[in-house]
Amino acid sequence: MRLHRYRSRLWTAATVAAVVAGSGVAVTAAYAAVGCGVTYSVASQWPGGFTANVAITNLGDPVSSWTLTWSYGNGQQITQAWNATVSQSGGQVTARNASYNGSIATGATASFGFNGSWNGSNTAPTSFALNGTTCTGSPTDPTTPPPTTAPPTTPPPTMPPGDPTWGTALPPASAPRSRAYELIATANEKGYLPRAGECSVEIHARYWTYGPDGKVYPTWHPTRDPSGCNFGHEHGDDPRTSDLYGTAGWPAFGYTSEVMLDNMPDHSHRHEDHVGHKVLVVNNSNVIQGDNGTSFFPPQGPTIAVCDILLKFHQGTHSPDAFTNNVHELLFNQRCVGSNGGPVTEARYNAMIPLGRPGGFSPSECPGFGRPFINVAPAVPADSPSDTRSLGRLIAETGCIDAIREGRTHFDPLYPNPVPFTVSDMDDFWFSDVQVTGSGLDFHLAPLFYVVNPSRYYDPTLPNRMGRIVDLCYTDLAGGDYCAEARQVTQQTGQQVAWDDPRSPFKGTLREYRPGTFSVRNSGPSTVYTDVYGRNASTTPFAGSIEQYFSGNTGSEMYVRGSIKDYAATGVHAPN
Repeated sequence: MRLHRYRSRLWTAATVAAVVAGSGVAVTAAYAAVGCGVTYSVASQWPGGFTANVAITNLGDPVSSWTLTWSYGNGQQITQAWNATVSQSGGQVTARNASYNGSIATGATASFGFNGSWNGSNTAPTSFALNGTTCTGSPTDPTTPPPTTAPPTTPPPTMPPGDPTWGTALPPASAPRSRAYELIATANEKGYLPRAGECSVEIHARYWTYGPDGKVYPTWHPTRDPSGCNFGHEHGDDPRTSDLYGTAGWPAFGYTSEVMLDNMPDHSHRHEDHVGHKVLVVNNSNVIQGDNGTSFFPPQGPTIAVCDILLKFHQGTHSPDAFTNNVHELLFNQRCVGSNGGPVTEARYNAMIPLGRPGGFSPSECPGFGRPFINVAPAVPADSPSDTRSLGRLIAETGCIDAIREGRTHFDPLYPNPVPFTVSDMDDFWFSDVQVTGSGLDFHLAPLFYVVNPSRYYDPTLPNRMGRIVDLCYTDLAGGDYCAEARQVTQQTGQQVAWDDPRSPFKGTLREYRPGTFSVRNSGPSTVYTDVYGRNASTTPFAGSIEQYFSGNTGSEMYVRGSIKDYAATGVHAPN
C-alpha cells in the first residue's frame, strides 16, 4: 500500500521497574568500578536450563554503544539471546548492544535477556564490566568495598516464569492449561484452524508462556515458523524488541478471561478468539508539550517525556463480535521518563476494558462521526460495564454505502479541499477511557485503537449482520486505493478476490495504536489489586483480583502517540 494513501485515512482523534526472579533469586552486581550498575536476575529455571534478564544502568557519562562482559563459574552456556548479540568462550561471556539500544544516557537503563543451560548449579555471576570498566553500582571511589546486604526476610514477588522452550516444544504435560491455550491445542475456528500448507496445530501450540497464575497461555509468535511454514495470522510486534520486555515478559493471551472463568459466574465470562490478540512495541516515544491528540500531526514544541510502550490489545476486525461486545483484553505496560532528569512513571495494568456501551456501536468515519448509537443485540457478558466517557467502538455500516453512492465528502488533513468517501474509508476506531482510583492511586488512560483495513462491516440484512468490505469493490461504488488493488488481482486471475484471500487488502493489518492520555498519581503502594475490570482497587489481594503496578507521579496528563504500522506479511489473511 502507498504511504500517502494511509496517511490520508487518519482521523484527528479528540480525545525504575523492580527486576524480580521467578526462582525467587535476584542478584544485583555492584562491584568494583566507576559509572555503572548491573542487575542480573534469573526469570525462570528448570532442570538443565534457565532464562535470565540483565539490566545495565549507566551511572557515568552517556555512551553510544556498549559491551558488557562477565564470567560464569559453573559451566553455564548461553543458547539464545534477544536485545543483544551474545557470544561466549569458555566461561567468559560478551554481550554487545543491538542496533537500536546502543545509546544509554546518564541514569538510563538498557536491558536484554537470554536462555542458557546449566548442570549442577546455576550460580549468578559476581562481577560485570561495561566497556571494559567494572561496575560498582555507584560513581564512587573504586577502592571502597561494596556494602553487604542481608537476605530479605520474605521472598520477593515473582515474575511470570515465561516459557523456557518458546517456539520449540509443547508445555509439560503436567502444566495446568488455560482455556485460551486449550483453544489452540486442537484445530478450532476460535483458536487456530490452519489451511492446507500452513503451520500445523502442533507447531502453533509450541508458542506458549506461563501466566501470572502459573497456567499455560498462548503468546506472540512470528508469522513464519523457522521450519518455513506460515501461520496465516499475525500478532503485531515481537515483544522481545521492547525495552520493557525484561520486566513484562511474554504477554499471556487471555489471562484476564481466565480470571473471570475461575472466579465469576458463567454469565459473566468473556472469551476472545486467538487471532485478534495484537502486540504493540514502541521504544523512546517522545511526548510533546501541548499535544492533546486533536491534530493529525504532533505539534512543534519541547519534549517533556520519553515513553516505552509494550501492550497487547484484543481487536478483531473480521467477525461480528464487536457489534455487540464492548469489553476487550488489554495487557498494558508503559514507562515514561521526564525530560532533564524528570520523574519516572510506570504502569503495568491488565484488565478487560470497556470501549463504549455494550450491545451496539456507533458509525465510523464514513458516513460521519457522531451519528446515533446502533443497538444490535445483548452483549456477552450480559453484565459488561459501560464506558460513557469515550466515543467507544466506531465501525463501518451500511450508512457508509449510502454516503459513497451519494457522493458525500469528508475532510482529509493532507488535502486542502474535502474529498469523496470510498469503500476504502470503511475503517474501525475503538476508543476507551480507563480510570483506576483508590488507596492513594489515580490512574487515567484514554487510548485509541484504529484499524484502517478491517475485513467486515455491519449490515443487518445479512447473515450474522456482517458484510465483507472487499465484496463492495465489485459493485458500482467508488472503491479507492484498496479496491484498486483487489481489482488488479482480479484482472490477473479472472476471479473475484475472496474476503479471506491473502491477496485481499482488507485483513486488519494496518493499525495505529495510541496509548493516548496517560497519567499516574500514586501516593500509596505501587502494587495494588483490582477486579478484572480495574475496579475495587485494594492494597491486598482478594478473590478474583489481578495484581497491578503503578509507580510515580506524572503531575499533569500527557498524550502518548504510539505508532502506525502495517503488519501485512506473506501468507497473512483474514480472519486476522
